[in-house]
Amino acid sequence: MSSRDAINPPAAWQVPVGVAIFTVTGVLVGLYLHHWATAVGGAVFGALIGLGLGKLGAHRFFISVAAGTVIGALVGWEAGGPSVVPLMAGTGGAVGGFVGITIEMLTGHRRNDWEKRAP
Repeated sequence: MSSRDAINPPAAWQVPVGVAIFTVTGVLVGLYLHHWATAVGGAVFGALIGLGLGKLGAHRFFISVAAGTVIGALVGWEAGGPSVVPLMAGTGGAVGGFVGITIEMLTGHRRNDWEKRAP
């Protein structure tokens, strides 16, 4: 395999940011459900997802999840008060993730990267 075919490694900040964003999202959902095991499980599962996505270099995805989390928290605060914020933040993060994946697929950034590497 030549250096032209190698996948570029992610930037150093992408892995810790991915782990942090997804860990916080998992904890927020667990805290809303008032169950410590769910919060711990959400933290572990979120950290694993964030680690994997960070290693893939999915920085556009992180931005959409972070924006969804903030927007969801603000909507929850306005609509139902402080007790609804954790659920809406977690839901907003999930929706932001779906939007981020859709944007990645429609714009073809990953596809274009692979096409550039083709012989």
